[in-house]
This record gives sequence, structure tokens and C-alpha cells, in this order.
Amino acid sequence: MRVKLMVAFIIAAGAAAILLLSGTSNDGKAVFYYGPSEVLAQPALASERLRLKGKVEPGSIQLSPEKLDLRFKVTDGQKSIPVHYHGVVPESFQEGLEVVADGRMGQGGVFEGHDLIVKCPSKYESKASGPQASHPEGIPLK
Repeated sequence: MRVKLMVAFIIAAGAAAILLLSGTSNDGKAVFYYGPSEVLAQPALASERLRLKGKVEPGSIQLSPEKLDLRFKVTDGQKSIPVHYHGVVPESFQEGLEVVADGRMGQGGVFEGHDLIVKCPSKYESKASGPQASHPEGIPLK
């Protein structure tokens, strides 16, 4: 009986800790993904933490010599927003790829990104489809 009570107490304490930790992240607010058109159409988003998603606009990348200060534009095909990111740049970062920058709108309409995620390039996806599809090393897919 005592062992069952102790196990129940440990489970309850663990569940309470999980609820406490999950409720305190980001002041209890959800973080949503927005494209540039959505952000620019809703001025109230300027004060919110959000995730800006879109493609890296060709010709917009400016990387410092030490490769820790990055400026580029994110576009959804209709509008674009300049982004400033300070940190280690993902190795796969390049023009035309889809990215997600987590942060806030800063002064002058520049999005200040604290985290930067790059969607895997399409080179990892199968180019062929159907019965003739094969692995990049020539191994047929089943």
C-alpha cells in the first residue's frame, strides 16, 4: 500500500512539474507562423514574438566576414521583410530556400531573428517517381 502511494506521489509531482514548465514558456502565449504579407497587413503583430516564414529572396543575403551577422529578406512571393540575425548561420542557408526566423519586428521594419531554421533543400527529395525511382547512389527504390 505504501509503495503504491509513493509511486502515485512521484507521478503526480512529475505531471505538476511538466504543467508548470509548459505554462511558463513564452509568457503562456502561443507562437504562430506568419508570412511577410500577413505580418505587414497586421500592425499589431509588431509587438509580438512570432515566427516569420518564407523564402530567402535572391540577391538579398549580406553576411559579415566572421559569418555571425546575417542580413537577408524573407519573401512569400508578394511582399518581403528584411531580417537581421546574429548567430551561427545554418550550413544549408542559401538563396531561394524556405526559412523560419523566430523573433520580433524591430525598429525600421527589420525583423530581429533570434533563431533561424532552414528547410531541407529539395536535393534530398526523390526527383523521379513511379517504378523507375532510384536512390541517389543508383540503388532502386522498392
